[in-house]
Amino acid sequence: MKKIALLIFSLAFSFALPTSVVAQSKALADVNNACGYEVIADCSGCHYGDISPTWEQTTYQTEGACAFCPEVASCSATPPTEAELLADARSTASDYFKSLFKSFIMAMKGTGMMNPDGSINNPNIFAEVFPRCPELGPEIASNFSRSTGYLVRRVTERTRNSRNIPDEWELKQLKQFVEMAADGDTRTQFDIPKPDGTILPTKEFESYAMVTEGKGNDTNSYFRYMRSITMPGMPSEAPFLPCLKCHGTYDQLGPGVADAVQTEYPHDLSMGYKKGDVRGAWTVKIPLDFRVHGK
Repeated sequence: MKKIALLIFSLAFSFALPTSVVAQSKALADVNNACGYEVIADCSGCHYGDISPTWEQTTYQTEGACAFCPEVASCSATPPTEAELLADARSTASDYFKSLFKSFIMAMKGTGMMNPDGSINNPNIFAEVFPRCPELGPEIASNFSRSTGYLVRRVTERTRNSRNIPDEWELKQLKQFVEMAADGDTRTQFDIPKPDGTILPTKEFESYAMVTEGKGNDTNSYFRYMRSITMPGMPSEAPFLPCLKCHGTYDQLGPGVADAVQTEYPHDLSMGYKKGDVRGAWTVKIPLDFRVHGK
C-alpha cells in the first residue's frame, strides 16, 4: 500500500503512551481516512523537546488532515462512494487480467516454442511451460496486492493451485455465476488490451457488495468485487485463446499436458471444462478503512 511519511499531532497525554497506542489517535485516523493512505506516524514531529507547537501540529489544527496528503486534489473527508469503489475494483481486475495475459504470452515465448508473431513451433508447448505458467497468477496477484493494498487474486471451485481456493463469500458468488451461465443471463463486456495492442473483448458476470467480516468487536469492512472467468473456445476460434489446451476435456488438451499436470499438481481438479463454462473469477477485496485514491 502506498505510504507517506507524516509527522502527526497527538494529544498531550500521549507522551506517556506507547507508539502502538499513539498510532490510534484521532488525528492519525483523520489523516488516514481523508488522504486514503496508510500513514507512518513519527511522533517526534509534534513532540520535539520543549519546542511547541511544531509545524505539523499547527498545520493539522488550522488546515486539517488534507494538508498532509501528497495530492490535495485526491483528498476527501468523506468515504468513497460505491460507484467509486466499483470503478476502482473493475480497473484493478482488468489490470490484473492484462498483466497476467501478457506474462503468460511472454512465458510461452521465453521457452522458444512460440514465434514472435504468436505462432507455435512446438506442439508440446503447453506441457513444457509447467510449472512456471500456473505460478504466474499468484505471483502477479501478490504484486498487485502489495502495490494497491487490496487483496487481488483468482479463485475457483476446481483448483489446480491451492492458493486459489475461494472463501465463503467468493464461493457463493462462484455458484451464482454458474447458475447465471446455465440460465443464459446477460453478461457485461470488458475490453482488455492484448500485448500486441489489439483488444480482447470479454463478456463476464460480476458481483459486488459492502461486506463486514469478523466477530464481536473484531470486525472489518470491505468492498468486495468478483468477475467471472469464462472458458473460450479452442485456439482456432475467436478470441483465439489457448485455455482449453490446459483446462479442457482430454481430447482437447495439448500433447503431454495431462502428464505434466499430474506431475506438478497431483490433486488437480481444473481439467474437463468446455467452451462457455465458468472456470473461476477475478476477485478484489478493498479495505474500507484505507483506500488508495487516484489509482
